[in-house]
Amino acid sequence: MLNLLIENINHDGEGIARNKGKVVFIPFTIVGEQVNVEIVEDKKYYSRGILKEIVTKSSHRIEAKCPYYYNCGGCSYQHMAYQMQTSLKQKIVQNTFKRIGGIDFEVKELIGMQKPWNYRNKVTWHLVEEQKSIKMGFYRMRSNILIDIQQCTLLKPVLNEVSHIIREMIHELKIGEKSSIMIRHSNDLNKVMIEFINCIPGKNLLKKLSGKAHSIYLQQRGSLKLLFGEKGLTQRTGHSMFILGPHDFFQINPEQNEKLIHLVCQYLDLSGTEKVLDAYCGVGTFSINIARDAFRVLGIDSNLQAINNAIVGSCEHVLVNLKTRFNRIIVDPPRAGLKEAFIRSILSVCPKIIVYISCNPSTLARDIKQFILNDYKLIDIQPLDMFPQTSNIENIVLLQKI
Repeated sequence: MLNLLIENINHDGEGIARNKGKVVFIPFTIVGEQVNVEIVEDKKYYSRGILKEIVTKSSHRIEAKCPYYYNCGGCSYQHMAYQMQTSLKQKIVQNTFKRIGGIDFEVKELIGMQKPWNYRNKVTWHLVEEQKSIKMGFYRMRSNILIDIQQCTLLKPVLNEVSHIIREMIHELKIGEKSSIMIRHSNDLNKVMIEFINCIPGKNLLKKLSGKAHSIYLQQRGSLKLLFGEKGLTQRTGHSMFILGPHDFFQINPEQNEKLIHLVCQYLDLSGTEKVLDAYCGVGTFSINIARDAFRVLGIDSNLQAINNAIVGSCEHVLVNLKTRFNRIIVDPPRAGLKEAFIRSILSVCPKIIVYISCNPSTLARDIKQFILNDYKLIDIQPLDMFPQTSNIENIVLLQKI
């Protein structure tokens, strides 16, 4: 057992302490706390510990709202007051830009939520069979242990209600390897979509769910079949309506997504004459909402299912072959960030404004450094709390050509 002082918090929400110079990562701790820790993983340059006792407690520590919090692994910050969470996330972005990008820039105050609970409109439950009974829940962080969970405090109430129906009749499920259930809620007409993945619902369960859901799908061996209801789920976002299939990516926090769209529109500063490229456009959340304010908007995405009126392909290959000169570019890449080839393609187009959306501060800082080195001025770094109670941070960055 070690007695350690928590000095900082990393991007995964773990406390950072030092034992004889070696870094120790300890979840569920707060800066300034003196804690007793048991080391469970000891590597050459770092160790991982579990919290055994809080000797000196932070004034920001609160009781976690979720009874599964310390076992589930889905959340990282329920043990601290929400104001502390938002302040911490802003500092993490600030420090990450300085450490990885060498960029000393004042990050704006994080845009939080007044009610940071029950915001998720989508959930994927995992299923395993143990001792002839089926468990339904989430995997513990860094493990293959499934925690059986009755309800999640981050989900919209209707998602917990549908999940409860499935749990009550879980014996009617026939599951296989890597079975899961996706449930999605739409704010338009309060509709619900369910997808059974590598598991088959019995007739009674299907009948019960058909009174609550508007679409029920079955996915097996890569084949997707509509079992009940409508093909798509309508979702109103911004001033536009979207039709979502079970595999379409869409932000899971409707309230914060509205703020994100507003910020992107504000940063683009459109007058009606601009040509805008929306890279990694997905279903077109940004493209469709800005179309009426620009001269032309073109989306690029590699997901054929997600798009209709856009170009399908990898962004780095498509942009270099386009003849259009864009003066505004939006990029919203996966966590891995932008490939070097795509950064070069953007620089060759030389847009006046670049708006970069990212949920990974590390790759964001790395990429922004490349734009700054190529005559772009950093105007704004605006973090937004898309995922309260977790360590994830959404960021919107504005760059202007010098």
